[in-house]
Amino acid sequence: MQRDYELPDEFRDAADRFVSLAKQLGETRSHDWVRAVLMYAAARYSAFNWLNSDDAAIQAPDEAATYFASEYRTMFRESLKELEPAYRGHGKASA
Repeated sequence: MQRDYELPDEFRDAADRFVSLAKQLGETRSHDWVRAVLMYAAARYSAFNWLNSDDAAIQAPDEAATYFASEYRTMFRESLKELEPAYRGHGKASA
């Protein structure tokens, strides 16, 4: 699969750890619940990280939110391009 960017193995491995936890939680909770929890956790960590960075002093919260939303959109679309061929026509996908 050709991506618009390359991800280091360490980065993908760390992301896969979160996905594994999400799958584990999905065994007893709905996929919508797990998705919402992941998004909430990402938002909380991003807010914490932003508040503790130099960016908070020079960037308005709405600018930070726009940046994070844009990054999420890019990552979501790249993930779709990567995963869709494997799951298209095979029923429901599991990451």
